[in-house]
Amino acid sequence: MDRRGRRARPDTLGVPLTRWSLAKLSEHLRGEGIAVSAAHLARILAEAGLSFQRTRSWKASPDPDYEARAARVLELYRCQPKDGVVISFDEKGPESLCPRHGRGWARRGRPERHRATFNRRQGIRYLVGALDVHADYLRIRPRPHRNGNSTLTFMRQIRLAYPAKIRIYWIQDNLSCHWTPAIRAWAECNNVELVPTPTYASYLNRIESHFGAIGEFVVKNADYLDWDAFAFALARHITYRNGPHRDQRLTDLERRHQIAA
Repeated sequence: MDRRGRRARPDTLGVPLTRWSLAKLSEHLRGEGIAVSAAHLARILAEAGLSFQRTRSWKASPDPDYEARAARVLELYRCQPKDGVVISFDEKGPESLCPRHGRGWARRGRPERHRATFNRRQGIRYLVGALDVHADYLRIRPRPHRNGNSTLTFMRQIRLAYPAKIRIYWIQDNLSCHWTPAIRAWAECNNVELVPTPTYASYLNRIESHFGAIGEFVVKNADYLDWDAFAFALARHITYRNGPHRDQRLTDLERRHQIAA
């Protein structure tokens, strides 16, 4: 803290560092005539509600229709329309077949090891997902391409999961392959309303928080030999996630990444 009680970076006080360590802060305070150990500093900072954290990014949407689009999306999240369902759609990827480090239990000093490889001989996949917001039901499919035809094929699959009289409110970002003329025409003829999120506002897309859990429990700490094995593991995870025995850690991870109300 500086003399006004504000949190002060070292480089604003003439110290050529971008962050404090407890030892460096203790040393700096000693030069100011304040003798306090690093251990006691840790207790002082904890009592003040301060902790050592990673920085995070922020972004502002330049969309001139931000307020109207955001209000529309949030209203659909808060209240399910009487005539339909709300679907949050997006993609994750590209994913490739290679060993991915993760976390797990092992003997101390003997971590589980993955083979080292730099080869990517089996192409990539995009994980295309749709979340039924109010039913909290997730559907994910791996697709070899991200384009208008792939998006439309997936939309048709989701449309078949609901009676034709049920209107689908389809929330998606502004990626060009999500808004092709073919997709717009199909949506108009199949009782689907396309609802755009504001530009650069992926945090308003509910499905984004669920991709984090897939990365943690399917992609990381794994080494799949082929895409069939990956798809099988993904399908088992989604079945477990949608089932009644879904564990609290999975739910907590999804909620931790959720920003939109």
